[in-house]
Amino acid sequence: MLIVQVGDFGTDGDAHYRIHAPARFMGLMDGVVCVDVHFHHHLLPMLAEKADVLVLQFFSDWDLIPLLSMRKKLGKITIFEANDFFFDLQPWSPIARSWQDREIQELYIQLLRLSDGVQTSTAYLAEQWSKMGSCNVEVFRNQLVHLQPLPNIIERPFTVGWAGSPGHFADLYHVAPYLQNWLDAHPDTHLAIMTNELAQEFYHLDRARFHFKPFGSIESYLDFLGSIDVGIAPLLPTHYNKGRSDVKFLEYASCGVTGIYQNLEPYRNIVNDGETGLFFSSPEELISQLDRLYQDRMLRLQIRDQAYDFVIKQRKMEDHIGDRVEWYKSLDKKNAISEGVDDQILIALEGAGEKQAGYFQLRAGVVEKQFLEASAKTSANEQLASLKNLTQQQPAYSFGWLKLGECLNGIRQPADALKALEKTLELIPYSSRAKIEIARSYFLLEDRDKAVAQLKQVCLSETFFLPAWKYLLRLLAIQKAGDGIGWCKKADAGFSSCYSLSLIGLDNYSPEEKPVALLEILNRVGSTFSIMEHPYARDVLSRAVFAIVALPLEDKSPVIALLQKAHEVFPESTRIVAELGKVLYFTGKGAEAQKYFDFACSQKLASDLCQQEYPTKEIPYLWQFSHFIRQVLTP
Repeated sequence: MLIVQVGDFGTDGDAHYRIHAPARFMGLMDGVVCVDVHFHHHLLPMLAEKADVLVLQFFSDWDLIPLLSMRKKLGKITIFEANDFFFDLQPWSPIARSWQDREIQELYIQLLRLSDGVQTSTAYLAEQWSKMGSCNVEVFRNQLVHLQPLPNIIERPFTVGWAGSPGHFADLYHVAPYLQNWLDAHPDTHLAIMTNELAQEFYHLDRARFHFKPFGSIESYLDFLGSIDVGIAPLLPTHYNKGRSDVKFLEYASCGVTGIYQNLEPYRNIVNDGETGLFFSSPEELISQLDRLYQDRMLRLQIRDQAYDFVIKQRKMEDHIGDRVEWYKSLDKKNAISEGVDDQILIALEGAGEKQAGYFQLRAGVVEKQFLEASAKTSANEQLASLKNLTQQQPAYSFGWLKLGECLNGIRQPADALKALEKTLELIPYSSRAKIEIARSYFLLEDRDKAVAQLKQVCLSETFFLPAWKYLLRLLAIQKAGDGIGWCKKADAGFSSCYSLSLIGLDNYSPEEKPVALLEILNRVGSTFSIMEHPYARDVLSRAVFAIVALPLEDKSPVIALLQKAHEVFPESTRIVAELGKVLYFTGKGAEAQKYFDFACSQKLASDLCQQEYPTKEIPYLWQFSHFIRQVLTP
């Protein structure tokens, strides 16, 4: 049985618990070979075709969709690893900007729906993925490997600590004032924090009492846990946090740290309150529980011992890894899983990466690094030279040819691009990215009919490949095609939440039809924006609204209806309300316009005063955290 996991080689907890540690243990099982492979590795196309089970981490490449289709035709099993609710990140998370884009979200949703199975880390996430259309969802909790003996008690000042990524700043900041007051009242105690340097502003302690460590690898984090006695786990009640795993409990327990946990989904059915940890539901309760552990050393040590005893008996990887392999086998309805692994595959693996028993790591090597360096170049000519050199040296490297074709189209050399893209399809025939790029070449060669035909073919054969729909809707609008609106409606039906695709299609409508079409988009998606994506959606959709307001339309009633809906969805927008007032005023509804003008004036005065008092455009982080906390906690 050949299991191939595709992704990057991170050093964080997710990479360890969800990908590499399970792979190593599966590779120890009889009859199983497990491979972790970089998503641009030169052996990936071969492994993706031959693997009995292909496990996909998320990365933004729409060619994953036709890859899934190809494997379904071969009767092969493809699994999507979905272990975080990225649709509801804290806005300052390093990855929040990309996840504001509904096209990124749409790819994640399609992978959830089209994969043969989805593996996840919590019951809460399993419920969310099922609601989004996943058919076979299985929960594999994070497990511990190489458990060390319970650490000895270290005599030191009572030290409370927390570690987390910048994406959890608001969780920590929510309890920070309460924790600061408690620390002030107990001058013999210390605080240890491991995260981004910005969090140092949350606390005001003597340097001797405040131990700060920058955010780092999981090894660095586990070393940090050796410096604290009590660990806290505050979480605001967001969807993202509710979907988090119980790994902090595992880490605290295995490292001899007594934990105080938010009474939320990740810990609620795992931690036994008063025995393996303590719960809190508010910052005040956190301080009360912290006081208990500070005053009652025996209780702290008892919880410490019982938590360690629980994880060593219940949460070791070797005791659970077989469940994962058995689930993969249960999805094999066509009995396509092979008993062994082809010798030619093993030979290729032996020379390509690190090996440990039946486990292989195929990291980015010389070829892949050349490709990544070429892709990162900002100069088109430099990128072109690097890609040409790469494809000459590595003529079987499909990713190089695809990128070369895209680059050549970008600098308007479509004839040469076609040659590179045809070579791509020789190597990976399923690549819809190559097929739509060929359509782009036809367009640049001024054969628009051929480009349209190519794009329609991709849309019909690979229905959920969104980039083809983007290209097609743009081209149909340029062509002023009679069937443009029909294709727009098909796109809306297939990607109902992806408003950016719908906006591309607007140019297929006449000026008189556009207000109604955009109103339909707002009605469909207006109530679906998370706190994270609301500002981005407002910027994108309001631009579309203002473009329609500027049209010289005789009948203003559809424009008024559009502006009223836009004001409902984005009530904070001064310009939307001002435009609404203006249209009402010039259509004889002056009395109604007054309330909107008044609101716009109040907004503008407040904005001008803020600009006068705070000339910088940047909003202080502490303001942002406080605003976010209020939004989350306000019913």
